Amino acid sequence: METNMKTTKKKTTLIGASWLARGLMTLAAGFIMGNVAQAHLSYSGRDLGSYSGLTNGTKTINNQTVTGNYGWADAADGVLGDSHKGRAFRFHLDNTALINLSVSANPGTNLLVITPAYSIYSGLAAIAPFAVGWTNLPPSADHDFCEASVVWRTWWVQQNLDTNATTEVLTDGSWNALGDWKIGGDADLPGDFAQLSSFSYRVSASSTGGATNVTGSFALPAGDYTVMIGGNDISNKGSGTAALAHGITVTLTVAPAPPISITPKVFVAWPAGTSANWVLESAAATDSKTWTSVTNTPVTVDGQPGFVLDSAAAQQYFRFRYVP
Repeated sequence: METNMKTTKKKTTLIGASWLARGLMTLAAGFIMGNVAQAHLSYSGRDLGSYSGLTNGTKTINNQTVTGNYGWADAADGVLGDSHKGRAFRFHLDNTALINLSVSANPGTNLLVITPAYSIYSGLAAIAPFAVGWTNLPPSADHDFCEASVVWRTWWVQQNLDTNATTEVLTDGSWNALGDWKIGGDADLPGDFAQLSSFSYRVSASSTGGATNVTGSFALPAGDYTVMIGGNDISNKGSGTAALAHGITVTLTVAPAPPISITPKVFVAWPAGTSANWVLESAAATDSKTWTSVTNTPVTVDGQPGFVLDSAAAQQYFRFRYVP
């Protein structure tokens, strides 16, 4: 199921040659100065499984951590947040299914307690082996600070915050907890957004008031999904524990969507306003000597009274008998 979501076909739609030149010079300078490593978006040890959606299934992962207790809140405030302050998980559905996703604090040994929140997106980040890129840099996993991501972040700022912006500095990263977002790798061509990994926002759930668990149930169609988990305590952003690990336990439960059946029905009706003196009766044959009063509770359809009879029921005949 691990498919590389990167575009392998060369694209030509560029934001601007000046951004591309600036990006390549910036990256080159970074390599000359030692190429300080940045954390990258991956799903290592965090695959919640692949499900048909036609049977029940569940999986729990309880050995993961999130850096800080504010990442989700910071990415949900209308300004893009740092994906390094969240943790990415993935799962796959073959068919529409009802999913229940629970995230709980799991401090364990030397880990802090998180106030968890999460968002679910259609789409996956780049997965090794990475597709050949269009710069002179080797392909890599996605991260917020490669030049392709920085150019997209700058564009996002122009569209949402400041039309005159020339940099991404108003954002902390690429992560949008309550909307769509994109992110790229080192070898993606800056300005060609088709090469970036795309995440389409589906649903989210968040705990508040220091709660240590959050659960949500959602009906989702077939597809690949990314779950981004982070903390929902924005006050932690400036605290001394903002860079420390917070333990989490994640449980995904999948159940089939309820089936829908359509059964033909017969609507036995009579004119609206019919006098109550008319009594509806039924019998198995027209010449029957025994007619039985129909006691079904009437319903009204398009202003006409009557009752619904299953077409699979035994054949019946109906008549009105006037009772003075």
